[in-house]
Amino acid sequence: MDNNLSILSRQEDVAKFYQQASVVLNLSDRRLFIETFGLTALEAMTAGLPVIVPTEGGIAEMVDDGVNGYKIDVTNLKRIEHVLMELLSDKTRYIQMADNALYRAKQFNADDMIEGVERVLVANSK
Repeated sequence: MDNNLSILSRQEDVAKFYQQASVVLNLSDRRLFIETFGLTALEAMTAGLPVIVPTEGGIAEMVDDGVNGYKIDVTNLKRIEHVLMELLSDKTRYIQMADNALYRAKQFNADDMIEGVERVLVANSK
């Protein structure tokens, strides 16, 4: 039996898990629901981790495919396996994607988000 998978209950502090991870997968099945924002992916990217996310929904909007992570349909397990093997076997590419993930996550800071919401509200009030 492989010991490379642990299933844990809800955690209060997820930072320690991101520190131990190399890649974070969010395998939401778009046939069942659409991930509207994807906080898990953003948390992972903030920790400098490339992510694999669904192809649709708000979560997909924060990932530039092949740049800071990948957008892959959850049903395409062969593609997920291939991408993981490729990414984890190429240290240079991995570091570049991790850096890009961190850079993208910084674009979701509170000040920029508030400013964006204010712009939308002002534009819609005219």
